[in-house]
Amino acid sequence: MKRTKQKGFTLIELMIVVAIIGILAAIAMPQYNKYVARTQVAEAYALLAPVKAALGLYYQESQSWPTGSDTQKHDALGIPERDSFGGDYVARIALINDGRVNVTFDTEASGVNTLIAEKRFQLRPVATTGGSITWRCVPNGVPDDIGLEYIKSCN
Repeated sequence: MKRTKQKGFTLIELMIVVAIIGILAAIAMPQYNKYVARTQVAEAYALLAPVKAALGLYYQESQSWPTGSDTQKHDALGIPERDSFGGDYVARIALINDGRVNVTFDTEASGVNTLIAEKRFQLRPVATTGGSITWRCVPNGVPDDIGLEYIKSCN
């Protein structure tokens, strides 16, 4: 009787591989989804950089924050209107009172991650000592506020 070598994999081996891949996917997909959301929030930080610089310069020159209508605030700082910042994921950046800036993300239909779509946060000046301004991001707009894990790297 001649012995033949086994060719291929047994059913149990294939089932084990499928189970391992399923477990890895169940762990990896939510983490990847959060990573994509944090990456999209990073666009807001890039768009806020000139706004922060303009607000800081304005405050140093006048020792106050811009006032008036939205258009007057944007004109005083020399920055675009609230809806024309040109981001792929940010729908609106609006100046409000006391140097605060509201950031609103676009919709899922525009390609924004589900975790941050139509969510908002606010950039706030915390301290204005020695000519420098310390900034902090906080969730804003219950129930549409963004989770802290997405804006914790805001400075």
